[in-house]
Amino acid sequence: MRKTTKMISTKNLNEWFKDRILEETHSSSPAFSEETISYVVNLLVFYSRSQHFFEETQNGLSLPTLAFLYREAYEAKTPSKKLISLRRLGDASLFIGALFPEKLKQVGIKRDYYIGMGGGAYSTLAEQNYGNSDVFNELSVRFPRLLQIIGAVCHKEVQFDAEEIFALYRRWQVSGDETLKRQLYSVGINTLQTGRIQ
Repeated sequence: MRKTTKMISTKNLNEWFKDRILEETHSSSPAFSEETISYVVNLLVFYSRSQHFFEETQNGLSLPTLAFLYREAYEAKTPSKKLISLRRLGDASLFIGALFPEKLKQVGIKRDYYIGMGGGAYSTLAEQNYGNSDVFNELSVRFPRLLQIIGAVCHKEVQFDAEEIFALYRRWQVSGDETLKRQLYSVGINTLQTGRIQ
């Protein structure tokens, strides 16, 4: 008698991602808000369908180009279109940074680039009170940590090397930007013990 193997799942994709994210964030301090976790879960479920994420080109499917998404937001004719484009930029930066860092590295793009793009987009959304501004603020501030969490959930190792952390640090030293300061803190760098370039 031939035996057949059948995979039976009692959880839908939404529940699966939520369980994995809760697992990865249980030791995070401070804890992530439920709303932020829910946002990330919904994003992962949405992007699990390739047509929602990849772009159709002459050569087949391709990753979205962050610079083009930024330009789209910058050139938007209405405030609402600008905010929608910024959200897409933040979401795409988070997803690409977590799951395709090696692709970007091959073309010379470092992590501080998509941390800046994504974190900046989310920060603007928070400032403009788009949707739940607390969620977008947390996404912005804890962007580097979220890259690691999403990478772990999807079985991709996201490690920041010293050069990448130093690039973020240099940008903070020059600008004094509070978002960069909090992003550095999320990967273990305490800027209170260091100085800024005046």
